[in-house]
Amino acid sequence: MTGQAIRAVPTVRAVERQGLVTWLLPLGLFGLALLVRLWAAGEVPFPANEGSASYVGVSRNLAEGRGLVSDALWSYASPPLSLPKPAFEIWMPMASFLAALPMVVLGTSFAAAQLSSVLLGALVAPLVWTVAREAGARAGLPSDRGAMLALSSGLVAAAFGPFLVAAAVPDSTTPFLVFSLAACLIMARMVAQPRRRTGLLSGILLGLAYLSRQDALYLGLAYLVLVWGATSDPSFATRLRGSVRLVAPVIAGGLLVVSPWLARNLATFGTLFGQTIETAFLQTNEQIFAYIERPTAAAYLAQGPWAILSSQVGAVAHNLVEVLLLPAMPVGFLGMAAILVLRRSPALRGPTALQALLLSGFITFAVTSLVFPVATLWGTFLHASGPLLAALLVIALLGLDAAVRWAGQRRGWARANLWLGPVAILSLVVPFSVLQVSAVSSQARVDAARMAAAAAAVEHLPELATAPRAGDAPRMRAALISGRAVWLAEALRRPVIALPDEHPRAVGQLAADFGTRLVVMLDVRGRYPAVWLTPEGLACLAGPPQPLLGPADPALVARLRPDCVLP
Repeated sequence: MTGQAIRAVPTVRAVERQGLVTWLLPLGLFGLALLVRLWAAGEVPFPANEGSASYVGVSRNLAEGRGLVSDALWSYASPPLSLPKPAFEIWMPMASFLAALPMVVLGTSFAAAQLSSVLLGALVAPLVWTVAREAGARAGLPSDRGAMLALSSGLVAAAFGPFLVAAAVPDSTTPFLVFSLAACLIMARMVAQPRRRTGLLSGILLGLAYLSRQDALYLGLAYLVLVWGATSDPSFATRLRGSVRLVAPVIAGGLLVVSPWLARNLATFGTLFGQTIETAFLQTNEQIFAYIERPTAAAYLAQGPWAILSSQVGAVAHNLVEVLLLPAMPVGFLGMAAILVLRRSPALRGPTALQALLLSGFITFAVTSLVFPVATLWGTFLHASGPLLAALLVIALLGLDAAVRWAGQRRGWARANLWLGPVAILSLVVPFSVLQVSAVSSQARVDAARMAAAAAAVEHLPELATAPRAGDAPRMRAALISGRAVWLAEALRRPVIALPDEHPRAVGQLAADFGTRLVVMLDVRGRYPAVWLTPEGLACLAGPPQPLLGPADPALVARLRPDCVLP
């Protein structure tokens, strides 16, 4: 062999090793994330909120051949108001589509519904690894520091509490996070190296993210910002033509995915976006269940600028503290602090996946806080915060890498100690994640036991003997009214409608319209159950509300008089 050939041998081997690592590391991260999520899902035996129960219920109906319908009617804004109700007049269907797949094979249990969320959620770790790997290269980190940044980001993503809880619940959070991460990675490559196939793939991923949550629109807006920033020709017309070439295939790919869904919504509800706009006019979250007095723009504006501003400030504080800081400790705090320190870093500039995640995340934060300030208190930003949390996770580890390097230079360390930052953050993330999963698990077990007891007690009520059941032909009839319509509908397998926070006669009108007299209250829903004990409330009842689960439990059952209707 010549000297040149001898020198080439280790180079070839190094390339082979690098290729092996490129495949083995993300596979290993996926496996680790999968094991952790299987543990978390096993700890949560019951839908942790009614949103999750709604997705699971629709997926079960889909797997049983009943179609995209729900046995709970929790919103009266979008016709038809028959039961079962066509699902997703405001939410998006991806979580139910995914949960229905394992249900077809494994049965319609909650554990089967969790499986797709667990498998999909495990992809977060290798996707975050890829984002961090790209960010490290963009920042010009040496290969050892870049590799440690990517590995530690993947490890933290595998064990990160908000991601674990979202995978175990399950709901729209995990599919939105996964498809958003993938979309941002491909979008950045489309801007850097435009190709029609890349653009189509970007659009398809954006479409899948949109079918998970409507907040994907902000991902599209972030992409437009990236495109406009990358086309620097001084001529506006030339710049516009260049932007159109980058955007057109993305739009085509997105429309390919979302057009059938938009057509379905238009045919089913008579609108493309359901009641989304109406949620911007909420003055209280209870208005989303209103039957007679729906929220309007006029009523919202009549509050006055001070009340509107106060709700916006409260929403900003809620989303910052109760979504980005406390549940995401210490990632949220470290990530936002690192943004200030690294704001000039190349990792945060240019058309990169990290920049797309960060930009879309802050747009989502701003829109949900300022345009939907009331709705966001019940989770609008929480369920869409995954992309921003993933970006903050990578930025936090970038900041820790810089901090360790600075400390090493100041102290004259003989070694780089690259492990120091990752170990420090993992030592905080892991126990906090265990605490979060344990808290959700404990509450889910309490809710499961209470709901089973409530369902058993309700089934013994004489009115249930002739009440409709799930699977009956669609009609405007319900078994009962409840403040926990989704949970009870799933537990009873009967149609249940939501209790509106309105005058007792409005509730009586609702009962008359849906052919029921029963109202089951498991907890406080606005003015109920307290208003039943007032003269106007008692005048609507056939007798005082009765305990449903015994004197020690606040659950009550009331029976409405047939003449309790609106004048």
